[in-house]
Amino acid sequence: MFADVSLNSLFYEHIDLPDRHDGLCGDLRRRAVSGLRRAEPGRIDQTRRSFLSGKSGGDENVAIFFGLQIVIQVFGSDDLRSQLARRIEAEDNTDSVEEKRKFFKSIAAILTENQYAWEYGFWDYYSDTETAVSTFNQWRNEIESSMATEPEELGQEVDKLHRYSDQKEYLIVTLMMLIDNREETVEDDVGDVKFRPTFAQLAQPFVSMVNNIDEDEYWKSSTFEQLLNSIRSLDPRVIERDGIYVYPGTAQDGMSSLDLIGDEGWKYLTDHSLR
Repeated sequence: MFADVSLNSLFYEHIDLPDRHDGLCGDLRRRAVSGLRRAEPGRIDQTRRSFLSGKSGGDENVAIFFGLQIVIQVFGSDDLRSQLARRIEAEDNTDSVEEKRKFFKSIAAILTENQYAWEYGFWDYYSDTETAVSTFNQWRNEIESSMATEPEELGQEVDKLHRYSDQKEYLIVTLMMLIDNREETVEDDVGDVKFRPTFAQLAQPFVSMVNNIDEDEYWKSSTFEQLLNSIRSLDPRVIERDGIYVYPGTAQDGMSSLDLIGDEGWKYLTDHSLR
């Protein structure tokens, strides 16, 4: 466990892999990171489940991507970042269904409690397997490659390469996941096997909620609240892979309105005001 969160980015990632991959090995990893690697040639499409191979084999909707980003005003305070950091650290051993459920409910609750301070938002959803996997890869790789990762980039002073000031106006929280949508029985469910639900059945409430969102409601604050509430009720057993990024991730660093508006890379976020 990494107790020091005085770093450039705070990142949680659940990786369900039995073999070495992307320099990581094993089950659940949660990291406060000062040196995230940039995208490696080996993508994360190699896993114990065939639907993450990027080859659907006729099963075109067995993996679902969902990603959400919210820009939150922090009014010069470090309280929200610290609160998220403490929650991530406290749940370092989240390896059971109930622990994962508690973790996601708490993160969603913290974000919802700060709805009054939401400034911008973006979310994405794909139910095609190959697109879902590639989008998860793209989000993760682009976010990690944009973070300061070298010793020269870290420290007490603002990273001038990426931001214009260290004024604490905003925090960006990213939540992303791959959802198992297979018509296969959940093995660890209690009771007779013939009554056990499939992964697709467990994911269906979330899928139906997203599919029922009207296009003119996509970028409303109430929709983001609805999405977070659905994450709170999502059965963790269908979450094959997930990640949470908090940026900036240091008490010393900050993000200003000039950083957001002045950087073309954030335009996809600033195009969608939640006010």
